[in-house]
Amino acid sequence: FSQVFSTMVFSFSQRKALSIIPHITGALSVIGSLSILYDILKDRSRKLHRPYYRILLGMSFFDVFASASLGMSTWPIPRGTEGVYGAIGTTQTCTAQGFFIQLMLVSPFYNLMLAWYYLLLGKNKPLSEEAIASKYEKYMHAFAMIPVLFAVMGLPLTLYNSADCECR
Repeated sequence: FSQVFSTMVFSFSQRKALSIIPHITGALSVIGSLSILYDILKDRSRKLHRPYYRILLGMSFFDVFASASLGMSTWPIPRGTEGVYGAIGTTQTCTAQGFFIQLMLVSPFYNLMLAWYYLLLGKNKPLSEEAIASKYEKYMHAFAMIPVLFAVMGLPLTLYNSADCECR
């Protein structure tokens, strides 16, 4: 997407819209993820005993950071970057945004773990939630954390830089 975007020529008003719209959609996404977290944590004594809610909790937790980072749009891009509307950041803010956007990959991994959870719960020889929790859940969470490793590895390699609409 970034390569396609960077080769396109957008007018000033189009660049402005591409900068402003993520502020709205990012805020809505943060609100949605926080609502899920609130719903789980307000009844944690009942819900956190089930693997489903623990997986959903992990997914929503990382969604908050990813949505907030995407919602920042062009703000973290270093001030004075040519052709970028709303760039008021520094190299460090751009690096931070790129890191948290990379963490966004945790969500699809957790989504895959939810699919695996339902497969174990209901296909062929169904397992109980207790069996899933004791045999598989720790591996589910470990697998979902793989993108964290890659996000951290990108920091010393200075892989996060401006990419027109946000830092990646």
